[in-house]
Amino acid sequence: MWSEPPLSWEPCEPEAGELERAEKEALGSPEFDRLGLKAGIWNGYKAGQVKLVCRRLGGLARVIAFLPAGVKPAWEFWGRVFQWFGAAPNRRPWKVFWFGALTERNFPLVGQDLGPEHVNGGYTHVCSTDGICIYRAEEATRVLIHEMLHAACLDEPDWSIPMREAMIETWAELILVALVAKGRVPAAKRLWSKQSHWVVDTNAKAAEAHNTHDITDYAWRYLTGREQMYARLGVALPAPRHNPGQNSVRFTHPALEV
Repeated sequence: MWSEPPLSWEPCEPEAGELERAEKEALGSPEFDRLGLKAGIWNGYKAGQVKLVCRRLGGLARVIAFLPAGVKPAWEFWGRVFQWFGAAPNRRPWKVFWFGALTERNFPLVGQDLGPEHVNGGYTHVCSTDGICIYRAEEATRVLIHEMLHAACLDEPDWSIPMREAMIETWAELILVALVAKGRVPAAKRLWSKQSHWVVDTNAKAAEAHNTHDITDYAWRYLTGREQMYARLGVALPAPRHNPGQNSVRFTHPALEV
């Protein structure tokens, strides 16, 4: 794919109903967005403090982004992500609403359980390409890939939701490593070494300090559950280094931030 010319993003204006849809997402149910990150960005947009950016990638994708100062989209890389996925199953453009909140994922106080407010950054409907919603700047590309896998109907249909999420997240990380490495095997090996250590180190703290042990614990589906999925795929992980000073609960190593 990287040998092919990149597709070009074009400026666009929101289509009929898109701003209304964005407002509905921003001010709607806080089931996953318990910190109100979407609402904060939307209110900043209404107050003239957050920039609205609309881009289209031919007929392949549309992104309606609400971006505070300092958030710079990786448009070329996102174009490669859409290019790698190709046309959506329903042949309509992939549509993304991005509320670029600057709040990062961090571990809470020791002993506190990890909930959606600590780990979630996006959502979509399975097998639907017109409603991918991302609401953090941190790991936005990783979240984009994760949600596109859901939207492309790639969930295991007979699995429980936690099991589905764990497998989708595992594949999202592997795909991100491959794309950031641009198909170069030495680069992929270096990135995977960083990512595999990040996974087990983050999981160790989640288990030891934040009660994330099995499928009944909310964050299992995004953190410790990945170890079971990597085992299913025959991918070996290193031993954790038990770094109690690690404060970030982001899913992927900072070297994969694009």
